[in-house]
Amino acid sequence: MRLRRRPATARRTAVAPVAFPHTAAAGLWLLLTLLLASLATAAGQAALPDHDYPRSSQIGWHSFAPALFTRARAENRPLFLYFHGQWCTWCRDFQDDSLEHPTVVEVLERDYIPVLIDLDRRRDLFTRYGGRGLPFVVILDANEDVRGRFTGHVGPSDLAQVLAERRRQISVTGRELTPDDEPIDTVEGFLAMLGEVYDPAADRLSGSAMFGTLSKRPQPWTYSFLLRQDAWRSRMPGLLDRLVADLADPEDGGFFFFYDPDQTDPDRARETSKRLEQNAAFLWLFSDAYAEFGLERHRTLVRRSLNYLKNHLWDTEERRFYTSQYSDNFYYAQPRAVRDNLAPPPVDRTTYADASGQAIAALLRAANALDDPALVSWAGEALDGLDERLRSRAGYLHALPEDGPAELEGYLPAQVWPGIAWHLYRGTTADRDNAREREILAAIAAFHDPGLGGYRERIGSELEPWVEVRTQAALAWWLARLPDTVITAAGIDPDRVHAHLRLVPGADPDDAALGFWALERASPAPAATPAD
Repeated sequence: MRLRRRPATARRTAVAPVAFPHTAAAGLWLLLTLLLASLATAAGQAALPDHDYPRSSQIGWHSFAPALFTRARAENRPLFLYFHGQWCTWCRDFQDDSLEHPTVVEVLERDYIPVLIDLDRRRDLFTRYGGRGLPFVVILDANEDVRGRFTGHVGPSDLAQVLAERRRQISVTGRELTPDDEPIDTVEGFLAMLGEVYDPAADRLSGSAMFGTLSKRPQPWTYSFLLRQDAWRSRMPGLLDRLVADLADPEDGGFFFFYDPDQTDPDRARETSKRLEQNAAFLWLFSDAYAEFGLERHRTLVRRSLNYLKNHLWDTEERRFYTSQYSDNFYYAQPRAVRDNLAPPPVDRTTYADASGQAIAALLRAANALDDPALVSWAGEALDGLDERLRSRAGYLHALPEDGPAELEGYLPAQVWPGIAWHLYRGTTADRDNAREREILAAIAAFHDPGLGGYRERIGSELEPWVEVRTQAALAWWLARLPDTVITAAGIDPDRVHAHLRLVPGADPDDAALGFWALERASPAPAATPAD
């Protein structure tokens, strides 16, 4: 019997996992737990809908388009941009509890132009307007000036009041209220800040510093950077063990999105969605940790992460990675014996070039750490599938929805991460032909913007050009491993990339960690190599 789980939008009371008792009581316990799961399902209205919000919304949502700013001027109504992801618990709750509340619906329809934006499909807009987490709301006037923005689940009465008063409110998880310090732009400054937020009692980077308090989201790229710091060597096993305790799924494998140790409701502390790019970063991290420390528990985690990707986010026939698995606190609270009788959370079957590139790169780090040629073959299949489905003459497109076609040209991360993947693949296979790397680098050179003095996040965008530190950091990491002759031939100036490697107050260390990793290298590598 396969049980449907409760709808993601319904309130859940999780059945806490417990150890199986001995004797015949084990059968009674299992029967009782399955009965509770069945009742929880019956109490819901239906399984998750096939289509994303707003299938049944009362709000007349618009898709983002430049023409909306003209309409905003004509009607004297600001734009209400709502960034969401259906894989996210808090988005679904915010939609049900707040956005669809009659009072909020009335104010939105009367005084605003509501715009619904899928975070993943338009990640360029999300980062452009300062998105850090979900749900994320931005209020823009007709001149594209930000009049308000906030992250998280705002209750219906508070949301209605903010909207009714049209007051300026800038708050992203409270972290924009940090002192106006100088940005961090050196490896020494980066390490000093991490030393300040290191909490040895909790084995987390969760303390406060003059620079600000870090977000609850994990920082796998920062941890990978710290693996190479002698001063942090004794701290890293404890930090990594805490990451595992907070985020690893011991049953299905993989890592959850985040864990909030300050959340008073333990059933809400862990956001149980699983994201491809984050799981790729963790696979990279623990592969490098195993290579560094040789601990069997790290090797086991790498294998479990690989199994998760293959079983849940990889399509063998189509040779492509999917982007995420939905959160479901009830499902993930159950032990294996109960999960086997529940339908697993659904998967968003969209493929993204940047996330896929990260996953392929992580496969190659794992192949190097485990000395496993099968992982190299897997990475090669994934690269071929990525090129087949998202590569164009001008570079990689950003997204391939399940029902196609591929979309969003001119997105820099969609070039950088496949380029890194090809670089590592070439190093792992000892292939001296770097034609694909050169082709991708040439496409990246077209992103240079003299006015910005760097490489813009989008070309062909309806918005004014801008630079994202996270993308520059990944690009810097790749360039640091290429010979000067290759970089010069592509027409790329690493100094213009390095000029944007800075961490501002309120930002996550992971935004710049790969860049500081690159700056730490004394000189570019003479040849491609899969190892650091």
